[in-house]
Amino acid sequence: MHVITILWSMVSAACLTLALLHLAIWWRRRREMSHLLFSVAAVAASMNAMVELMQMQAASIEDIGRLFVVQNIVIAILLAALVWFVYVDFRTARRWLAIVISILWMASLIVNVLSPYSITYSSITGLHIISTPWGEPFASPDGEVNPLTIIPNAASILITVYLLDASISLFRSRNRRRAIVVGGSSLFFIVVAGIYTPLLDERILTTPSIISFAFLAIIVAISVELSSQVIRSSVLSKEIAASEQRWRTLLENIELLVVGVDAQGNVNYVNPFFERTTGWDSQDIIGKSWFDTLVPEEERTERRGLFEGVKDQEQQVNVQNHILTRDGKPLTVSWSIVMLRDGDGRSMGVLSVGADVSKREELFREIALLKDRLEEENIYLQTEIALAGVHTDIIGRSDGLRYALTRVEQVAPTDTTVFLLGETGVGKELFAREIHMKSTRRDRPLIRLNCATIPHNLMESELFGHERGAFTGADKQRKGRFELADGGTIFLDEIGELPLELQPKLLRILEEGEFERLGSTETLRVNTRIIASTNRDIEAEVERGGFRRDLFYRLSMFPISIPPLRKRREDIPLLVHSFVELLSRKLGKKIETIPRDTIDRLAHYHWPGNVRELRNVIEQAIILSKGIKLTVPKSLLGGQVAADDRHEEDLRKLAEVEREHITKILDKANWRIEGKDGAADVLGLHPNTLRNRLVKFGIKRPPRQH
Repeated sequence: MHVITILWSMVSAACLTLALLHLAIWWRRRREMSHLLFSVAAVAASMNAMVELMQMQAASIEDIGRLFVVQNIVIAILLAALVWFVYVDFRTARRWLAIVISILWMASLIVNVLSPYSITYSSITGLHIISTPWGEPFASPDGEVNPLTIIPNAASILITVYLLDASISLFRSRNRRRAIVVGGSSLFFIVVAGIYTPLLDERILTTPSIISFAFLAIIVAISVELSSQVIRSSVLSKEIAASEQRWRTLLENIELLVVGVDAQGNVNYVNPFFERTTGWDSQDIIGKSWFDTLVPEEERTERRGLFEGVKDQEQQVNVQNHILTRDGKPLTVSWSIVMLRDGDGRSMGVLSVGADVSKREELFREIALLKDRLEEENIYLQTEIALAGVHTDIIGRSDGLRYALTRVEQVAPTDTTVFLLGETGVGKELFAREIHMKSTRRDRPLIRLNCATIPHNLMESELFGHERGAFTGADKQRKGRFELADGGTIFLDEIGELPLELQPKLLRILEEGEFERLGSTETLRVNTRIIASTNRDIEAEVERGGFRRDLFYRLSMFPISIPPLRKRREDIPLLVHSFVELLSRKLGKKIETIPRDTIDRLAHYHWPGNVRELRNVIEQAIILSKGIKLTVPKSLLGGQVAADDRHEEDLRKLAEVEREHITKILDKANWRIEGKDGAADVLGLHPNTLRNRLVKFGIKRPPRQH
């Protein structure tokens, strides 16, 4: 009865089958390196099972010595592949630790090849034949353990630390399933194998080696998680394909010329109406240059320049020009061109919708309607693309940041208005995106508007839209941001810059969900969640009369204060490593080392521009760095290291001065707050504001003297 042969062969076959499965997945989805690394680990686990089986059936010392050399090579490949798989898949593992582990395994492999009996044994004196309870014999070597096994043992200990650290970080980032399934199972079985193997080497245990079964358990657990991820991705791809099919049906049945051109100027789509109108078959022009095939020779240079300029635009462009039919006849076409961009904002080309105005000028109105639909859909799709890959943009473990994220978790599932407070550059837009993605509106668009970047005379049109003829240049009806955000979320950044005359309209939307477009008397209703933010002291603006008190109270239903970077210094190393990894790839640089003193200098800078300033400094430092080590010149930090201490001291002194001044005025007013010549009147403050200051500074009226 060959039970050992059957069991170990089944382990090998199972690991090899999973390896081939995920290798096929990687071949179809080349960017997902995690599947390739997992396949390498699974192949190594399969080979290890076969080597173990051959060891148990070895007939000589020389054979088993060679098999131990092979086994150690296979295990090193397996564990190294597993380490880098965790680095690529988790995105929370420490790169330097993965490098150290890999170096240790390389060193152990060198010793393993040079040693006569591998790195496991310094000598093998004989083979000990042992029988299983059912009577099947297997060979077990007798010999002295190689003292250099300390190298792979150290690597195994570091792998345990590495997996534990990466799994905890992943668990805290709210990806708990993967942390438990992949990280937890890998950690458990590696620890089991790490305890069992030394006991077997010291002959404390006399059973067949079962390390292959531990590796099989790891491989199966990881495969299940990766497969479920592929299934989820496949479902999402089907939904995207269905959406694309709906749009393709629309474009192929509309009585307008529709042309898609890629970023290089080559035609990649024409609709049937284009073919019927021009006489061109799609197979004759798909893949060919638009300019060389369909543009009159005298217009090609001008049109190429227009195309390159259009790719850098952020909105649609309207042009009228000529194209050539198949028989060389020119047609005058009025085009509405929409830019297509990927999730990183790179140009993917343009989609042009046009009408033959030489014969059918009556179609202009239909062009305008379709252009509006394309514009709205483009805004929605760009928003969805930007949100699709976001779940780890908010980086940090500080108490202040975790408290702010807790507030996000509490309010996100509701439709409550949220007010984000924080200095410039702290990441208010990321928090708005996080709230939206955790809300029931996450399948609808998140529309953003920075109130500080829109001229006051255009703000009303931007927010609420306008009718044709509402003002000079308004040649068509245009929807505002609130209509585009209907059913979704609108993020009003720098709300303190909103003109005073528009604040009643915003208050009306908050309270009743109603508004009118500029130049219209028709009342429109929208169901939009509002998230606002500011870096200004809105309470001071209310007291000054620059911001409506009722609007302030309505917006402040659920405020979230985002701490500045100087208040969460423990997050700076995490942010630095994240930015270095992201920006070095973007800039095509290879930064592998961040000196400790550089981290310390960055951690002690006061960062008036917060996370945005830190990112900019890291990007400049990567550009200036030579080699693989990050160098941050002092000039990038303005020569102000540890300036936050002086800043805190200045704030403390200012608070003391304010407290003394208020106390002095109260004494002169005989501690009367309201009324003419009261302390509030003298200080120029609202009585309630003065009472708040008394509580803030702990000012109390001294007891009366009798």
